[in-house]
Amino acid sequence: MPDLDRRTHRRRPATRRVLAAAGVLAVMGAAVPLIAQAALPAKAHTLTVAADGSGRYRTVQAAVDGARPGDRIRIAKGTYHEVVRVPVGKDGLTIVGGTGNPADVVITYGNSAASAKSGGGQLGTEGSATATFAATGLTVENLTVENTFDRAAAQPGTATQAVAVAAEGDRQVFRNDRIIGHQDTLLAWSPNATAQTRQYFTDDYVEGAVDMIFGNATAVLDRATIQADDDGAPAGGLNGFLTAANTEAAHKYGLLITDSAVRSTAKDGTYYLGRPWHPTASAVAQVVVRNTVLPAAVKSATPWTDMSGISWHSARLTSYGNTGPGAATTADSPQLSAAQAGEYTATTYLAGTDGWNPVDRATSTSTGSTVPAGTATGDTRHVTEPAPPNTVCATVPAARTMPSRSTDQGSETTPPDTVRIQHALDTCTQTGHNTVAIRLQATDAGHNAFLTGPLTIHQGEVLLLDSNVTLYGSRNPVDYQITGKPTCGTLASSSGGCKPLISVAGANAGIEAVRAADGGQGRIDGRGDQTVLGTTTSWWQLATDAQQAGSNQNNPRLIQADNSDDFTLYHVDLLNSPNFHVVYNGGNGFTAWGVRIKTPATARNTDGIDPAGATNVTITDSSVMDGDDGIAIKAGNKPSSNITVTNNHFYGTHGISVGSETSSGVTNVLFRDNTLTGTDALGNASGSSTGIRIKSSPANGGRVTGVTYLNTCLDAVRAPLVFDTHYSAGSGSNTPWFTGITVDGVTATHSPSGARSTLVGLDKAHPLELALAHLNLDVTTATAANARITATDTDLHPSGPDVTVTTTDGPGTAPTCTFPAFPAL
Repeated sequence: MPDLDRRTHRRRPATRRVLAAAGVLAVMGAAVPLIAQAALPAKAHTLTVAADGSGRYRTVQAAVDGARPGDRIRIAKGTYHEVVRVPVGKDGLTIVGGTGNPADVVITYGNSAASAKSGGGQLGTEGSATATFAATGLTVENLTVENTFDRAAAQPGTATQAVAVAAEGDRQVFRNDRIIGHQDTLLAWSPNATAQTRQYFTDDYVEGAVDMIFGNATAVLDRATIQADDDGAPAGGLNGFLTAANTEAAHKYGLLITDSAVRSTAKDGTYYLGRPWHPTASAVAQVVVRNTVLPAAVKSATPWTDMSGISWHSARLTSYGNTGPGAATTADSPQLSAAQAGEYTATTYLAGTDGWNPVDRATSTSTGSTVPAGTATGDTRHVTEPAPPNTVCATVPAARTMPSRSTDQGSETTPPDTVRIQHALDTCTQTGHNTVAIRLQATDAGHNAFLTGPLTIHQGEVLLLDSNVTLYGSRNPVDYQITGKPTCGTLASSSGGCKPLISVAGANAGIEAVRAADGGQGRIDGRGDQTVLGTTTSWWQLATDAQQAGSNQNNPRLIQADNSDDFTLYHVDLLNSPNFHVVYNGGNGFTAWGVRIKTPATARNTDGIDPAGATNVTITDSSVMDGDDGIAIKAGNKPSSNITVTNNHFYGTHGISVGSETSSGVTNVLFRDNTLTGTDALGNASGSSTGIRIKSSPANGGRVTGVTYLNTCLDAVRAPLVFDTHYSAGSGSNTPWFTGITVDGVTATHSPSGARSTLVGLDKAHPLELALAHLNLDVTTATAANARITATDTDLHPSGPDVTVTTTDGPGTAPTCTFPAFPAL
């Protein structure tokens, strides 16, 4: 289509002839009977794909070609430049990204409708798809599929439709995938227009601009993130359309977007929710957008528009219960009534004539466990792997060598690099919307160390460490002293006397490092194990002394970001913090990716990463070893919400935790594919060896709801599951109440003697509400009280005062676990 005149899109018959031809072929295919479950092979095989040759196949298509119906294809991390076709007949196939993170496994190609077809002619819209999934009963999970066609380079007048995914089979499930394109990103298609063809997209990310979700199938996007790209249109102009359905008039249901979020940085009023595609006389578009957050980029007053001379008023285009600046109820924005809304849900769309219901229990194919309805979705952002800034504002060369991690007394008293680094931070400024780097660079192999007191990173700045650089924190407590607070480096009746080593103020800031080919990356060493200057004790010993004396240590944290939106930690090693390693307080948007924290399990109060009063947080691909909580999500003064903790490994910590401060409320937290080992890499057993934990008390409690733990592996952990509303016997007038908690898929091995889980609600009026599924624990002893529990395929059967357990059935299994060694630093 021409770039500027969206109205011409799909008008020319030639543009859509491939779809029509495909329909003829599919009618023939439709005569093939649906393969019943009993007809599938008795045992499904797993076919592995890895671009580096470590799998059975190097390409996805080769694995598809070699698969039998019902097989599983597991794709290793990598980018696969290929076109993939899963034909009719490969029914019941499962295709899954091997890491659980869709950004890790990318299938990419750049065809368009105008691309040449083998044998002559053009591919057409459907033929442009990077991946075409035509088989019945297909599941696709944890993948990115993108179409990278460069429309800017296309000849004027060239068809620019470029499909990323063409979903063309019945009973298909797409889960935790990224589908990226520009025009015609996602085709939900029924090659036989009168057939029953249903597709369920859940927890997916779809990006594009023009008619990004289109077709004649019955398709549901549930809990999706839809990114409407900015094509540069002025406010009130036209960037694109979210949908373009061509539902058959005989079908009640077409496209449904529900419980989702549309995101866009485009100018206000530049997107329509959709328009009716009318390629045949029997097409009458049907779309409902409901319970979805709409940005200002959506034309709120007039969200629907005509197409190719067909009035949107003649189609079936409605909304219900949407929120955000792009949502409005006007004469040109028809709404379902409350009574009608019950007829237009994900389950009603997909039920068809056979009662298919993938909504209540969407299968997690990476482990075989299942995900109950209402599973937390976590971070609402579309998070991809960070990259260091392109602009280096200042380079600070290292002038020191510290092979023993200490230096001369004069330098220890007055750290020599504080002024140099802070001067660079103070004089650099953000360039437009782009961040700038202040680079710490090794001078040579010997001079690769910096010694500094407290530093402040400003808005738009990234402190960037070369892979062989170490930034050492001062041992002089005077450097950290906060005026009017208890003396830093001492015990006192209260804490809070020390500044952090690194403070972050302002949005779009970060602390990042370069990762070398051998895995080495820049590091920050707080030297908590070394003697505090002017004393005979270390920071860690001070913390131990405080515990024994019933007092408080005044120790500096390593990194603290306060109200810093869109803060990033990337590929950086954090070692030996005197206190908490990372505190992210009060911001919106925090990504920790490839962070390695290494502090012994014996170092008291050295939490790994603590989001507090935070929203939209992702912590992934990280290794955490410390002497307290590996993760602790808190909500003291402000609520915490929309947090994802996935694909991390914990060693010797006190668990992956929520609390203890929850008075402002914690909601929508997703923990997924994490491992925890009760012993650190040095052989120290955790002092409070815990796996999954939510903790609070009447002293600082509040509502914790919508927290999901999926596919968790535990080894040598004394307390596999802890839900404790009486933490540390805290007393007060607050009410800790844990509801909507799901634990699905846990395997625990080598649990020590005396291992025990705790499942305790506050009281009969505020019970713990917990769903347990697919638990395989080697020790099943538990203390329980005041709990309402649903149990599916679990060997944990708690009982106690005011405990009720409802047993259900459901498919899935506990995860099969491996526990990687802590990476060499």
